[in-house]
Amino acid sequence: MCRNDLHGRLAPRWAQSLLTRRYGHSPFGEPRFRLVWAPSRLERSGGVWCDYDSGRLLRRRPALRWVRKYPGEQAWLIEAWLPPAAYGSPQAWYLPQSAGGTLMPSGAGPIAALGDYPSLGDYEDIGARMYWYPSERHLTLAVDYWLRCRNLRPANPVSALAHRLAQAAGRQAKRDSEYDAFCAAVLADADQAFHGAPMSGYGGAHRPSSVELCDRLGIRSHPF
Repeated sequence: MCRNDLHGRLAPRWAQSLLTRRYGHSPFGEPRFRLVWAPSRLERSGGVWCDYDSGRLLRRRPALRWVRKYPGEQAWLIEAWLPPAAYGSPQAWYLPQSAGGTLMPSGAGPIAALGDYPSLGDYEDIGARMYWYPSERHLTLAVDYWLRCRNLRPANPVSALAHRLAQAAGRQAKRDSEYDAFCAAVLADADQAFHGAPMSGYGGAHRPSSVELCDRLGIRSHPF
């Protein structure tokens, strides 16, 4: 099975073979635990994306894209496979976010902030970080400790879904903030000196229309 969620540096074969041999497979034939290099781990994220070219906005559109699951992390980590039931039901997954689901509004209709429902389950971080090359002892200690802790707490798919939604909301807020900053910079650069006030030696004053600029940027609702 190929999930297409690992791009770049992969775990050494001996390490993954150890985890699979010791802890087994999921019902779908995948390893229950896997070692991943954090920058290589991707996940699907839905939202309104802005594409730039040399600081110029090319397009702004809703879409599902692959993003880094652990941005800024430079470490080996272990992920555990969780069954589909850990993420609730498909019906609950595709409810609006206001009702506890993953659908968020966009210009082209609702879009799932966390991608498609994980009908084959998904992998989640167990919290172990190894900033060195891991040994067999590091791997087994981390997994065994996680298993002991998991057995002491009940499964809670609602909390797991809420955590992933919070992460997706944070990414969307960052994209919106970057787009707002870009628009403000364009409007500031387009403004004339002295905010369009008449200057000695010139006739009337003329300043470009902020409304026209916003329209060219694709902004339909703005405070200007």
